[in-house]
Amino acid sequence: MVNGYLASGDIAPMILFANGPAGNAFNSGRDALYNWLYTPTFQIDGINQRIGWSQSIIQSYINARLSVPCYLDISVSFDGNASGGTATYTLTAEQDLGASPLKLYSAIVESGDIASSGYGYYAGQVMAWEPRAWPAGATGTPVTFTGPYPQTIIIEKSYTLNPAIHTFDNLDVVSCVQLSTGNHEVMNAHFMDLPDTGTGIYEGATGSVGSADMSVSRNPSAGIFSISATLPAGISGTIAIYDVNGRVVSEFDADGTIPVAIEETGVYFIHMVTSEGEMFTERCTVIRR
Repeated sequence: MVNGYLASGDIAPMILFANGPAGNAFNSGRDALYNWLYTPTFQIDGINQRIGWSQSIIQSYINARLSVPCYLDISVSFDGNASGGTATYTLTAEQDLGASPLKLYSAIVESGDIASSGYGYYAGQVMAWEPRAWPAGATGTPVTFTGPYPQTIIIEKSYTLNPAIHTFDNLDVVSCVQLSTGNHEVMNAHFMDLPDTGTGIYEGATGSVGSADMSVSRNPSAGIFSISATLPAGISGTIAIYDVNGRVVSEFDADGTIPVAIEETGVYFIHMVTSEGEMFTERCTVIRR
């Protein structure tokens, strides 16, 4: 992605270089997945391919994809520091997705670099979304849903970063699950900021950045914990608690601090969606009493 590449700023493409200063295994893997032959080639949600630039056509492709129902939820959390750690991906299929083989693709990307002369046409522009690490592998990690539905799959992957090179407060994470063959349709995607902290330690799984917020206290707990939801005036929200099998354990309105009691031990996922479309997910562990 290059800031200012589009005059309107309404569409922000992720620009992948298979060679040159930004060339790496992840970029080459994406290039090979789509078998790109021309520059520029735009791939919209895996389904539509446009060779050459046309904002109206690309916008129409995006609008068409936004109208397609989604039956896969993705939440992502990171536990580590500026040098690396563990990425946890929680994938819940609400029904049979009718597609295979699927793969999880994920990249930790850095923004804010100024393109050097090696970038040619892009020299001097602010670069964004340059892949720096790919916890799910350069060519993705296989994902298989077998039912019954809803079904939740948890994938944990390690990652490493070089704090001397990678500016932690410039890092974001982009992840998606898509067909690894055929038309490469994207089942769903997830974007998040790797929070800017002094240590780089991140606990939690905020799915999107905005004015709302959600937190869980007493985690892990013996079954009694609190969910705190912060919502600006005029915005409402709902909270659902899922077990690892994707079953809804409890569901209620997001309103201040809510006490929760769960009897069964295990890992639970608290998911909040606001009326503005923001999504937040936290993982909570209930230990044996």
